[in-house]
Amino acid sequence: MPGIDTRLSIKSALHSFKNGSPAEQSLALFKALGYNTKRQSSLDKKTYQGFKDAYLEGAARFNEDKALVRDWKYIDLLFQLSKDEITTQHGLFDTRQVDRTIIETYLFFVIELSKEHYSRTALSHITREINKVFPMPVMVLFKHGQALTLAVINRRLHKRDEQKDVLEKVTLIKDISIENPHRAHIEILFDLSFEELLRKYKFTNFVALHKAWADTLNMDSVTDAFYKKFKPLFDDIVSAVRAPVHDADQKTREDFVLLFVIRIIFIGFIQRRRWIGDSEDFLKEFLGAYQKSDAPADTFYSSWLMPLFFESLNNPPGRPAALDNQFMPGPYKKVLQMAPYLNGGLFIKKPGLDDVEFTIPDAAVERYFSFIFSYYFTIEENTPLDEEISLNPEFLGIIFERLVNKENGAVYTPRTEVDFMCRMALVKWLEKNNTTRVALKDLYELFFREGGPDAADDHQRRGDFTAAQKKDLIDLLETVTVCDPAVGSGAFLVGMLHVLDEVEQCLRGRVRDADYNEETFHRKQRVISRSLYGVEVKGWAVWITQLRLWITLFIDAPESTRISFTPILPSLDFKVRQGDSLVQRIGKKMFPVSGHADIPSAAKTKVTRLKELKAEFFQNKHKDGWEIRQTEYRVFRDILDAQIAEKKKKLRDLGEKPEEQFDFLGGVPEKRQEQLALYKDRIDALKAGIEELQEEKLALREERPLVWNIEFAEIFFDKGGFDIVIGNPPYVRKEDIKDPLEKIDGQDYKDALAEMVLCDFPREFREEKLNAQSDLYTYFYIRSLRLLNEKGVHVFICSNSWLDAGYGVWLQKFLLNYAPAHFIFDNHSKRSFAAADVNTIISVIGAPVKKVAREHMVKFVAFKLPFEEVVFTENLLEIERARAVEANEKFRVYPITDEDLFKSGLEADEDAPGIAATGKYIGEKWGGKFLRAPDIFLELIEKDVFVKLKQTCRVIGYVHDNNTGKTFRCCHFIKSVKDTRTILLSKNSFGVVQYGVEDEGNSREVAPILFARTYGRDHLVLRNKGGVVGKEFYRIFPQNIEIDLMTVFLNSSFFLLERELLGTANLGGGALKFSIRDIENFLIPRKLKTLGDYKPDSFFVREIKPLFEEIGIDEKKPVREQEPKPLPDRKRLDDIVFDAIGLTQPERKEVYWSVCELVKTRLDKAGSV
Repeated sequence: MPGIDTRLSIKSALHSFKNGSPAEQSLALFKALGYNTKRQSSLDKKTYQGFKDAYLEGAARFNEDKALVRDWKYIDLLFQLSKDEITTQHGLFDTRQVDRTIIETYLFFVIELSKEHYSRTALSHITREINKVFPMPVMVLFKHGQALTLAVINRRLHKRDEQKDVLEKVTLIKDISIENPHRAHIEILFDLSFEELLRKYKFTNFVALHKAWADTLNMDSVTDAFYKKFKPLFDDIVSAVRAPVHDADQKTREDFVLLFVIRIIFIGFIQRRRWIGDSEDFLKEFLGAYQKSDAPADTFYSSWLMPLFFESLNNPPGRPAALDNQFMPGPYKKVLQMAPYLNGGLFIKKPGLDDVEFTIPDAAVERYFSFIFSYYFTIEENTPLDEEISLNPEFLGIIFERLVNKENGAVYTPRTEVDFMCRMALVKWLEKNNTTRVALKDLYELFFREGGPDAADDHQRRGDFTAAQKKDLIDLLETVTVCDPAVGSGAFLVGMLHVLDEVEQCLRGRVRDADYNEETFHRKQRVISRSLYGVEVKGWAVWITQLRLWITLFIDAPESTRISFTPILPSLDFKVRQGDSLVQRIGKKMFPVSGHADIPSAAKTKVTRLKELKAEFFQNKHKDGWEIRQTEYRVFRDILDAQIAEKKKKLRDLGEKPEEQFDFLGGVPEKRQEQLALYKDRIDALKAGIEELQEEKLALREERPLVWNIEFAEIFFDKGGFDIVIGNPPYVRKEDIKDPLEKIDGQDYKDALAEMVLCDFPREFREEKLNAQSDLYTYFYIRSLRLLNEKGVHVFICSNSWLDAGYGVWLQKFLLNYAPAHFIFDNHSKRSFAAADVNTIISVIGAPVKKVAREHMVKFVAFKLPFEEVVFTENLLEIERARAVEANEKFRVYPITDEDLFKSGLEADEDAPGIAATGKYIGEKWGGKFLRAPDIFLELIEKDVFVKLKQTCRVIGYVHDNNTGKTFRCCHFIKSVKDTRTILLSKNSFGVVQYGVEDEGNSREVAPILFARTYGRDHLVLRNKGGVVGKEFYRIFPQNIEIDLMTVFLNSSFFLLERELLGTANLGGGALKFSIRDIENFLIPRKLKTLGDYKPDSFFVREIKPLFEEIGIDEKKPVREQEPKPLPDRKRLDDIVFDAIGLTQPERKEVYWSVCELVKTRLDKAGSV
């Protein structure tokens, strides 16, 4: 193995910490890593007082309590690593003096602490406090008991103030054993060694070294490396699984292996607390005992692991296990007998998987154990401010999302966004539901931090509440119900658990009432029991969500529960349920969320019993959920019976007697015949309704999909719906939408989605036609809004396309009329998802109402910094209070009333500008206009100096792939705008080729102007004088404007501004895409009538330079600190457009700045993850 000598040196250096000075031992460790500098300045006194005397003069920000200085037994500065010391051949130069002014540098300290165990958060706090003192990153090596922890902080320059440093998250390599270091810790330290970093990154300066450290310790990089090894191993195990004679399909095999993998991982977390066999390596030792025994080959899974799963961990301590295994040594049978009683459902046999005699060969188990236990397990979830390089529950969530769910449009939501969304949802919900007039300011202070990640915690406000208000808030938080309808691997449920627990703990600590005191374990257990719900179509995701919730609970399980005779973990099968959140259909019948609200008295009794049964099941008082499922069925049957009875009563009232046996000789009396004829349509409808309800009853007995009203009867019948719906719905384009359960054909499923919308909101969508191009997430919006009760709050993170794309118009209109949007948050600084290759927004919306108040204020918020640097109390309060457009270095908020937002999207009278021709809502560019548009653009469109392009030109679509190819007659053809660098296009232009194009239809229709479907950094709209057919181009035919004049405008810098605002930035690399509707709605200056004496020919034929070069801005420098210096011919062209609009010189400069900022922001954001 390459680097084996370095690994041995690292291990030897760790052993040396048993004796000698911490500084000498630490220097020896870093020397083993290749950092052999003499740039040292040891403290005179190796104590906190010595550190204080040397460095804390005037350091008012240093918090002694937070830094746990009372626990410092020893501290010393080890060395400084600077840019001057890095070369490609050698380690480091020798220098005696530490320079505190060098920014491109690290400082390394060692601190010995008095206690043996410290939480990750405590060590992170110490690291942060020390970093506040110095202008460069400080790495701290902690020694605590017989373990070490290396804490590395990520610091960078403030995006808006280069004189400021931002303290980002702290990454820890934690609990490195001195005596017996884990293989994973040796590997991480080796990866950080100078030799290995140099081999991988070939750096030649400090900046590159810093990036190498950051990449090595980046959880995304660690996740990628893990997944690359895990995925082929997983596939190998699936292939190796031995099935019974009847064999099993691939999906069943994969589910079986997933369950095996999850169970082993969970036991890995359990053994971290030494709860099985008093060992952190029990499973490896268990496998070793098997290998030494005379047990038959390939029986480890069936005869050793299965008893551990289904006998030991699923029963109270003391019950014998593996009685029929004569090869298992007695001490291991004793360990199994005394294993903790976990239950929770993970170690109950799953029908169809654990009862079909699958087995896994020994070799496959050995490979998996060797791989998974080469990683260090930690039972703490990472937080937005600190993380540990280890195998933790969140890490697993990310891995399993990638393994199974990416093709379904689901991606893992980063914890920073999850945390922000959970807190925002709770603030808005408490604002609506508190009964003690709690001030909004106090709610934000309770849930959010102030001032930034390095703000002093002891100065954080947590709200000013009366005793009654504190109790009111606690009572509300105890009963809040939260649902994620696309739960994935549980990020939002886990995030909500952490936030609820933190805030409850804060409030309970401030209430002087013994009844409000509660231990963490029981508080978390109660939160899960009463508050958290989820639905996921994939069974594996349900398992992972349950796993993460169990581990979160297990962290705080008291040591006494280790020998508990009642299960430690709750059963979660009826909290997180498997099913399709959108389509609940049996045969042709769709089950709506609404429509069954009137509960007969018999059903109410059953609902009460159902709540009791679910609470008992959660507490493991029932081994299976048979009685719950039967009661759910009976509740719905009673509701259907009541509806049938009601319809029969209406029939009788109309003169019809449903059960009447007619005298066919005597017939029906004439008077009744007249009455029946009068009400024939109503009678027929009622009869059809009765028949449909009776069919539902029969269908429910045979096959039942997830039906929200049944599965969560206690929510809908007690509260009318959930208090909060939160999540990240899957992003699936129209052409890729299909039934995830594979029971409904493709188009039928899409039709079922449209039917679902109509079922949930029949009044609202009776005459509203849905756009057939709609992405799957738009349907999730509608369904999840219906899941709310009347005071509920809806928070989603999803693609931003619906803000600007044509298919988002119907969703915009629904929100404007029936669901009050509070906030649309965008982040211009950092993209949330790398894997999804999509830009996102976060929406905060109230529950549906009969009609949204016209004066209701919607706030579009564009953050200019990453979420972790801006979502602080003072900023959010400023946004809440805004009643007009406000902008600063951190954010811009654009408040607009519902009425004005609706009017902005009405179809305009083209002959009477500014006047709505009809009441038809045709949509508005919410993203381009309210989130991305600079002030100058907003001011101009208010002046009504534009007409739409469709008033001056005809636009037709691009040539489809199906209409090109070698089978068609050839013509002069250009595929993409990337194939040319000049505006003028002729038959001899670079990029023009001979290629086949369909004769029929309009594929060969030649347009004088070609507008590309997508654009990246640069911009060209082609003047097509050569009769060339363009493939990836929309075709523009000017009708009452000169062709060259329109070409000039479409290549102007002002049009570039429009392009940035009206395009949808959701392609790879941040590219912009456009629809015909987008192009038709571009704004053309009314007074743009002539080119005058300007001849554009030379501009048309020259090579168009990169955008920043055209405008004369250095993209590496702050845009607004530069004077735009456009190329002369561009300036001449731009001035024609600027003159037509009537722009002043300062306004022209603003246009140039805005274009450059928008392009830079878009591309930087695309590359920010």
